[in-house]
This record gives sequence, C-alpha cells and structure tokens, in this order.
Amino acid sequence: MPVGSVTLVPSMPDDDDKPKRTKSWREIDKQRDRGGSARKSERESERFQSSTKYTQYKTNLERLFSQGVASSALPEHLREKLGGEDDTERDEARKKLYAVEDPKAFHAAATEFLKKYPLPDDARLLDRLLGHPDDGIVDRALTRLEEMHRAGTLKVPPALSQRLASVEIESGDPALRRRAAELRKAIR
Repeated sequence: MPVGSVTLVPSMPDDDDKPKRTKSWREIDKQRDRGGSARKSERESERFQSSTKYTQYKTNLERLFSQGVASSALPEHLREKLGGEDDTERDEARKKLYAVEDPKAFHAAATEFLKKYPLPDDARLLDRLLGHPDDGIVDRALTRLEEMHRAGTLKVPPALSQRLASVEIESGDPALRRRAAELRKAIR
C-alpha cells in the first residue's frame, strides 16, 4: 500500500441492525411438527384408491374369491350364508359388467344385466350406473344408494360425490337432481 492512502474497510453491521427472533425455538419446532402430514397421507390414500391399479387389484381379488379358490377353504355353513349357486351366476355377471371399461359398452351391458337380475348392492357398480343415459336406471341406482346410506351399509366409492354432482347438472328430472344433491350432501 502506498503511504498516505486511506483504505476503506466495510464495516460489520451492529447486532442492533439484525431483526430479532420473536418465537422461541420450541415454538418453531412445534410448527414444523404440525406440517400437515396427516392431510397429505389422506390425500395419498384417496389418490391410491381412485387409481386404476387399485381398481384392478380389487377386481382380481374378487375374481380369486369368486372362482372358489378362497371360498372353498370356508366352512360349509359360511359358504351357505355367502350365497348359493344362483347367486354365483349373478355375481359373475356383475363382475363382468364392472370390468367393462368403455362407457357405451357398459351402458348397453348394464341394460341387459338389469333385465335379467335385480340391482346389486355394489356401491361401485351403482356409482357407474349413475352415468347411464336412461333416467329410469339412474333413478333405480340412486334409490338403492339412498337405501344403503340409510341402512349404514354404503361404502362410498371415491368418485361418487362427483358422479352425483354430474347427475345434479345433467339430469332432466328435477326430482332426480334434488335427490342427487341431498345424497351428495349426506355422504360428505
């Protein structure tokens, strides 16, 4: 350095210039612990249950039990309670109907199924029937869902709320729209 020159050194900020922490470390840690992981796991669970893989898993599991592999291991008195041979035919037809993915093919198959068999107590199938173009079938499916809800046996499928909302919007029957809205509010 040349003699006589002045060197400027940046000054360090005083401690008074720093913002003060208003929360204790304990409070900060509590906020981190509350991070919302429970809500995240609920969302992940809903997303998983509405996924195609989960639906395929459930269908395959039902197929396993319906083919007699798992049901043959049950005692005779329990097999009788589960249903006889005529129920097996209806259940097979119901499972085949549920496996139809194309909406137009599903609606045609559902119409044929309902000519032959009574409406099943399968909430997932009833949910899909709410999208049927025939208001009579939608009415029957909605009635069965309402009965199941009143009895406390309705296991709400993930898409049921949205399907009921679409019935509210798309149905030409005001009574059907009102009933769909009431059921949608009741299952929330």
